Amino acid sequence: MSYCNQSICRSPNPAEMCDTAASWQLIADRLTVELSNTRAKLDAEIDRLKQENETLHAALSCSPIFLWATDKDGRLTLASGKNIENLGFKQPVTVGLSIFEVYGSQPDILENIAEVIAGKDRTWNAREGDFIHEIRSTALRDARGEIVGAVGVATDITDRQKSIATLQTANQELEHKLQQQAAVLNAALAASEKKYRNLVETSQELIWSIDIQGILTFVNTAAKRIYGYDPPEMIGRRFTEFLIPQQKKQQIEIFAQLLARTSLQQQTPNSPYEIEQVRKDGSPVHLRVNSIINQGENGAILGLCGTATDISDRKRSEAALQEATDQLRAVLDAVPGLISWIGSDLRYIGVNQHLATSFQLSPESFVGQEINFLDKGSAFGEMIRNFFDSSSQQTWQEIDIKINGSTCNYLIVAQKYHQGTAAVSVGIDITDRKRAEAQKTELITSLQESERKLRSLYEATSDAVMLLDEQAFFDCNVATLRIFGCSNQEQFYGKKPSEFSPQFQPNGQDSRRLAAQKISTAMQTGSCRFDWVHKRLDGSEFPAEVLLNAMEINGRKVIQAVVRDITDRKRDEDRIKASLAEKEVLFKEIHHRVKNNLQVISSLLKLQSRYIKDSRVTEMLKESQNRVMSMALVHEQLYQSKDFSNIDFAEYIQNLAHNLFQAYETHAESVKLQTNIAPCSMNIDEAVPCGLIINELVTNALKYAFEGEIAGTINIDFSLENDRVCVLTVSDSGVGFPQNLDYRNARTLGLRLVGSLVKQIRGKIELLETTGTTFKITFSKKQ
Repeated sequence: MSYCNQSICRSPNPAEMCDTAASWQLIADRLTVELSNTRAKLDAEIDRLKQENETLHAALSCSPIFLWATDKDGRLTLASGKNIENLGFKQPVTVGLSIFEVYGSQPDILENIAEVIAGKDRTWNAREGDFIHEIRSTALRDARGEIVGAVGVATDITDRQKSIATLQTANQELEHKLQQQAAVLNAALAASEKKYRNLVETSQELIWSIDIQGILTFVNTAAKRIYGYDPPEMIGRRFTEFLIPQQKKQQIEIFAQLLARTSLQQQTPNSPYEIEQVRKDGSPVHLRVNSIINQGENGAILGLCGTATDISDRKRSEAALQEATDQLRAVLDAVPGLISWIGSDLRYIGVNQHLATSFQLSPESFVGQEINFLDKGSAFGEMIRNFFDSSSQQTWQEIDIKINGSTCNYLIVAQKYHQGTAAVSVGIDITDRKRAEAQKTELITSLQESERKLRSLYEATSDAVMLLDEQAFFDCNVATLRIFGCSNQEQFYGKKPSEFSPQFQPNGQDSRRLAAQKISTAMQTGSCRFDWVHKRLDGSEFPAEVLLNAMEINGRKVIQAVVRDITDRKRDEDRIKASLAEKEVLFKEIHHRVKNNLQVISSLLKLQSRYIKDSRVTEMLKESQNRVMSMALVHEQLYQSKDFSNIDFAEYIQNLAHNLFQAYETHAESVKLQTNIAPCSMNIDEAVPCGLIINELVTNALKYAFEGEIAGTINIDFSLENDRVCVLTVSDSGVGFPQNLDYRNARTLGLRLVGSLVKQIRGKIELLETTGTTFKITFSKKQ
């Protein structure tokens, strides 16, 4: 192209024209060679295609098929195959014919070819005379994918159809025979199933099956007897619903392990195991279970099935037997004796715990040992050997056995059993009995001596000691005769208690009835002590202290009465009471006079203050007057109290605070008093210091806490912790305690006095950081 442009643009010279011609010649030669090569390849390809076409036609001629192709109008462009002769055509003649002429006898050929040309694949059967063809057809497309015709294959299936017909006939005959045999087998199966059903339903064992989800799919009628459920009530429920909670986890694991097996494993029954389940009424039932994997025909695992036997009675018997065995073993181990079982070969079969413990061994270590393995030549071994050599069934002997270095005396009793091939031996420790027998004589002698001494003491006591049964007195000591004015025992024996008592006691009660009540009380409680007025034989009366003790003598209950004449003691008590009354009057008089003297001192201070013009001195006298009055209040309360050692501390504080508010009436007009005092009694040594402390703190609050006529409250609180620790708190809602003033080192008399008084009662004082001023005093109350 470039050469043409150059020739147009300018005139070539001769040299250039020569070069151009040479170039064109080279191009032409190269194209000629390429064209020759292409033609050679094309010829080779044409030959190959011809050969393949011939091969294809040869293969089609040999194969039992008819291959055809049509254009869009249905005219054959290809018709080759062995079966074309069956249609009455020859190959050169058939090409160019219409497919509808070839299969003209087929009424649906037009419809099938139309659907294939429309792009749908079709398959149908065509019958020509005795021949049957299966035709498969699809659309024929060009390189652009457009449908240009149809292509199909016709296969001769005449023999196959005949075979199918023959097979259908044979199948019908076989099916008929099978139906006859099935009827016979079904009848046999029904009979067998009926027998199996009867066997399953009448079985005393539970027959069950569960699926892979653990759901019960079948149980027989034994479920009613074992569980109390009808079979429909159990079918469809999980098997775990009937397990006790303690065994659910274990049974679920067993179920999972069984279902984890593959279908290739050999199906063998699993080892029986025992489980405990729950009946409908909640009672337990013990079962022995056998199970096997349930598989389908294809080997797939469907679940489990098996049987279960009710072993509750056996379990109860085993439990009872075990309990009896345990009880027997416990009894034998608890028996404080040496029990052993010995065979005729003179070897231990077993021993109880007491025997093993006595020799510091375990019971198991004796089993199989010779009876003399602990002590060669022991008397016990010789006794047992002689016992087996004799014909006696029982024997006993006292022998000495050395245990842990000490020798003890035992009574050995042996009894043969098991037709004389074994014996049980029981050794009872009689060491203490032997020792007791040895001490018996000494004890009897000692008791006789003690009885003689007690009798001497009984007779020598100055108190009247007598014995009384339900009827009358039947024994007494010498002091009894002297106290009641009897000259001999005959005058006392046989008498009733009422005969030695006046008709009425000092309290006005009838002596006979009251004495019966006291005796009944002694019989019920064992003893009874009371004061009584007795009467002697001569009619004179005397006060006495009586102690009744119930006792038993020779199987009958009696009363031992001890009567002590308290005439002298009563006389002394009367004197002491008279003296005590005089002292009480004297104590009251002392407190009254002390209170009066303190009031006189207070009055003198008050009178003295009227003649003093200095307000500071007047104030000091007033404070002293209040301190004296606080002490006087203590003595006034002691004077009014029945207890001269303690006062009611709550009442004392109320009175003290009331007096202070009256004394400082001008300061207390707008101030209220609030008290919270726990009930407490306090002696004078604690009450006076506490009263003075309260006096000083309340006085300071009234004087200084509410300056400028401001209103407020003063609180006095007192509590008792653990009945020992006293907490006294005095607080006000005033202006507060001065920050520059140390209450512990104050120069004022009041605060110095408070500190001294707190030390006196061995307490502790604190100034709390609160609104206003709060002093807290803590001290321990004296016991």
